[in-house]
Amino acid sequence: MKTRYAYAGMTASYLITLLILLLSTFASAPDTIAEPWLFWLSGIGIWLFKILPLLLFIPGLIARRHSTSAWLSYIAMLYFVLAVLLTFTPDASLWGWAMSVSTLVMFLTSMFYTRWRKADLNGQS
Repeated sequence: MKTRYAYAGMTASYLITLLILLLSTFASAPDTIAEPWLFWLSGIGIWLFKILPLLLFIPGLIARRHSTSAWLSYIAMLYFVLAVLLTFTPDASLWGWAMSVSTLVMFLTSMFYTRWRKADLNGQS
């Protein structure tokens, strides 16, 4: 039961982190843009570059592998460092705080999911 809650929290914080990165990318766009399609194309490109390491975990998260969640906890700490740096950036501190919370939750829930999933697979409670 607690494994399900940890998995739900891990996937929710994973998706929230992706959403925060998307919104912060478009919020920090320049004020004047010559072509609107170029704005969207470059914004999506920058966002995909930011989330590329997180996209590698999608197959393992869908398969609910505990090894994938263990590696996700390590990557979450890298994004946490980025979030703390973003917290001290003028005009971006709100995004930094939001991402700090989401990556911290992602780290904790992925760590708990790894521990509890391994215990479930070994037949322990």
